[in-house]
Amino acid sequence: MTEEAIPARQKLEGEAALKLWRQGRDAWNSWIDQHPGWDISFAGVDFSSKRDPKGNLSFSGYHFGDGLVDFSSAIFGDGLVDFSLAKFGEGHLDFSFATFGNGNVSFIWATFGNGNVDFAYTTFGNGNVDFAYITFGNGFLHFYRASFLNSDVHFPGTTFGSGEISFRQVKINNLNFNPESVELRHIQAKELSIKGRAIFALPSSASSLKSFNLHSASFDGPLTLQGNLTIIPDLRATRSSHQVELSDLNVKLPRISPKLGWPPKLSRMAEDPQDGARLRRLKEIAETNKDHQAALRFSADENRAKRWIETSWFGSVLDMAFSAFSDYGQNILRPFAALIVLTAASMGLYKTLATETSAAGWAGWAQAALLSASNSLPFLPQSRDLREDALTALYGTDPGSWVNALMITQGALSFIFLFLIGLGLRNRFRL
Repeated sequence: MTEEAIPARQKLEGEAALKLWRQGRDAWNSWIDQHPGWDISFAGVDFSSKRDPKGNLSFSGYHFGDGLVDFSSAIFGDGLVDFSLAKFGEGHLDFSFATFGNGNVSFIWATFGNGNVDFAYTTFGNGNVDFAYITFGNGFLHFYRASFLNSDVHFPGTTFGSGEISFRQVKINNLNFNPESVELRHIQAKELSIKGRAIFALPSSASSLKSFNLHSASFDGPLTLQGNLTIIPDLRATRSSHQVELSDLNVKLPRISPKLGWPPKLSRMAEDPQDGARLRRLKEIAETNKDHQAALRFSADENRAKRWIETSWFGSVLDMAFSAFSDYGQNILRPFAALIVLTAASMGLYKTLATETSAAGWAGWAQAALLSASNSLPFLPQSRDLREDALTALYGTDPGSWVNALMITQGALSFIFLFLIGLGLRNRFRL
């Protein structure tokens, strides 16, 4: 039994494709409507001598159906290249190794289906490359090793589906990546090189991101990162000669429940063991910029990321307490409330343990309150005398071991809470 032969895909290419393109948009789109599944190939075509009298090259409003669209190794020459309002279907779109000359390149309002879009090794000349208001599907958008060295690249108002965009080893003059909607799973920009200004302003929909990799990227101008992310962007080994603005970047450490083991892990742990190092780099950048509040946020998440992974079990337990009682020195209300609760609970215990008959009723409560307050605030000048008088009133000459143990415990905990209050105040008003 022989297998049925798979019919070859029909293709419009070479001179036939150029002839139809020269007839204009209406004739082209009419043909595409009748042949929606055909592959279209302009691979290796030199468009330099095929421009209109004004020197422009237009595919504006052209539809390309659902087959493979191939502009690989095409040469577009100098002048405007206009793909605005173009509509690409579900097939793969290939601009790899294409060369654009000096002039603007526009994909404004273009629509891409769920196929991959490949600009790998593409070279752009002097001019702007505009991807404004584009709608991308769920495929991969790859700019691997593309060169925009003399171009500004813009993505304002762009919509991305649930695919991936790669700027890996790309060279760009200025980059403005500020899409309107992002359902991307991955933004890969390892070893990206930006000659001028770089802006990554991610919308709220970017919460779907699983990774944002800028590892080893270099920025010769200012870098701005904005957005609310549920992952930790990777800026390790990045180099920047200007300020890196992170004040509007908020990240959430992904954590998972730990597996059973001994000794048991008493809280959730970081999902990715590398997140601690990523947060350490973000903290370092914030400290360099004198952005103390951002540095505190990143430092707090760094400690959480290291818990149970880089930090010992006992150290992780202490870290949990530090987080719970003061959010790593960022919260003043928590240790203050804890101090109040400790003082009130100690007062009740002092009254319960009282042995002197004179300590009955409201007088006993007053003495217990004075003892508890003076033990919580031992640095006040009156605390010592008040404490001794209250002890005599409540217990006579021998407070007993339980009272002494309670006083030591209260004193130690009060010192810790006072320290956390002071740390919070220092961090709040640090100049």
